[in-house]
Amino acid sequence: MANVQGSPQPTIKSKFSQKTTLQVCLIGLVAILSIGLASVVLEQFLVREALKQEAKHFWDNFTENPDFLAPNTANLKGYLAHKGEHEDLPGLPEKLASMNPGFYKMHGQTAHSLLYISEQQSHRIYLLFDGKSVLRLALFFGVFPLLIVLLLIYLTAWWVYRESSSLLSPIVWLANKFDRFDPAHPDANLEDLSDIPGDSDWEVDKLVGSFSSYSRRIQRFVERERAFTRDASHEFRTPLTVIKMASDMLLVEEDLDDYFKKYVKRIKGSAQDMEELIDAFLILARETDKEFVDEQTTVSDIVHREIDAAKIYLEDKPITIEVDEQYPLELYTARKVISIVLGNLIRNAILYTNEGTVSVVIQEHSVVIKDTGIGMSEDQIKKIFQPYYRAKNDCKTQRKGYGVGLTIVKRLSNRFNWLVEVQSELNVGTSIEVIFNEAGR
Repeated sequence: MANVQGSPQPTIKSKFSQKTTLQVCLIGLVAILSIGLASVVLEQFLVREALKQEAKHFWDNFTENPDFLAPNTANLKGYLAHKGEHEDLPGLPEKLASMNPGFYKMHGQTAHSLLYISEQQSHRIYLLFDGKSVLRLALFFGVFPLLIVLLLIYLTAWWVYRESSSLLSPIVWLANKFDRFDPAHPDANLEDLSDIPGDSDWEVDKLVGSFSSYSRRIQRFVERERAFTRDASHEFRTPLTVIKMASDMLLVEEDLDDYFKKYVKRIKGSAQDMEELIDAFLILARETDKEFVDEQTTVSDIVHREIDAAKIYLEDKPITIEVDEQYPLELYTARKVISIVLGNLIRNAILYTNEGTVSVVIQEHSVVIKDTGIGMSEDQIKKIFQPYYRAKNDCKTQRKGYGVGLTIVKRLSNRFNWLVEVQSELNVGTSIEVIFNEAGR
């Protein structure tokens, strides 16, 4: 399965911004809950207790002086009556007259407005508390100071965020600089790091020094890799070319009998195998794909060429090779890579098939290689892309190779964002589909 690019990872700055926002929201939530709790405490305890004390004070004075008047202030209105007699209570709502002693919240009036009814002997007093002043006091001495505190907290959080952004800006700048660093580019370097934004302290200087040292080591490594690729390509191909030319010369000899021709063909096939293997290893050894030449490639041409090259592995086995071009598939990509991928799959299909058919189906976005070979079990399918693994079968038909062909196919497909799907049934055959995704380049 090809590697899929995930969504962008969150940066340190975004994470800190999220944490700061969460902190501010939590502080605001705590403030709202505190206001609500204070409102409950104000109503349930302070106001109710004040009404009880007011009623007690009234009854103490009323016992000594029956002419003592009920309280009548800006916030508290009192009504005194005999039990069952309410005619002398001007202004008292009719519905309150029938209420029993206790506390009642006055709906439709100001918040925290309460009615407290208390009776003693044959008298009853109605204390109606207006919560306007309490609400004003709560606003002036509770909500407003809290808003000022919250404002200070938010300003402090904003200042900390701004300062942290300034402190993090060198790290973010270095990360972006390092992300754009391409060791394969001849002008690539991390030496010029003098224009770092923000506050630069000793930690940032340490990072700059480490990055510069790392860039030098990477560039030396790239130079060694390029030298190895160049030398290996030359030194390995020269003897292989000699072996192939010598094999061709021997094959045209009329005095060479069929027995020896068979072994000469094997020598030539092994040389071709080794050449393809070297090409694959050199491609995988490169750091980037920029050295590959993208060109318009007709897949059917590559398929026919690889089939012709793989016929040497037939070894007189009763196998029919078929090509079904259902769609004129053309790709703008590296021709050599497609050749290596399809060549490995076609050779594998021939080598693991004793008799029957090897078919190559060219579809709109993929190529399917099917065979009627030994097949594989589900456990074997899970291991075929492991290096040096070769599927075994009771019929002992096994490729005498290196066990890295499918590993190379998988790694190159991942490199170019192509998909490789395998279906197989033991003793029935195998089908491998390569799905080309040009967007991956």
